[in-house]
Amino acid sequence: MNEIVFVIVMIIANSVFWVATHFLCGFLVHLVPNEFYTVKNFMFKKRWWEFEGKLYERAFLIKLWKDRLPEAGELLGINPFNKKNFKSRDEEYIERFILETCRAELAHILPFIFLPISFIWNNVLWAMLVMTGFCVVINTPFIAIQRYNRIRLVKILNSIKFH
Repeated sequence: MNEIVFVIVMIIANSVFWVATHFLCGFLVHLVPNEFYTVKNFMFKKRWWEFEGKLYERAFLIKLWKDRLPEAGELLGINPFNKKNFKSRDEEYIERFILETCRAELAHILPFIFLPISFIWNNVLWAMLVMTGFCVVINTPFIAIQRYNRIRLVKILNSIKFH
């Protein structure tokens, strides 16, 4: 097969795979019971090394870019919730927002589980590294945003509950 044609086929195959994977992950997270999505869950707990969100602010300069990334919380129409803007200091709203940050974080963790499937047709080291790099670059910023926002939302919720 001509090298250029092969490269085009691989780009198309990988593009279709990653779009389908992200849609599938976005769907799968809605099958998980809402009770799973809590800050008490080990996966979504605040970590000491996040320094109350300062890690994201200082090391990753998250405030400069987080609002520029797309928000897909309403894309599938299943449990729609837009996390682009904070709209209310109502406890129920903040609790739902926190739940949705957990759901979105999981939606961006799951593609890492599907990553090895792409190695079937990307079966040379450099292609596997490209796919791994792509998965990291595409998903890690969204994970960071969810964790950063959740830390801030929990602070707001606690200040409302305990005042």
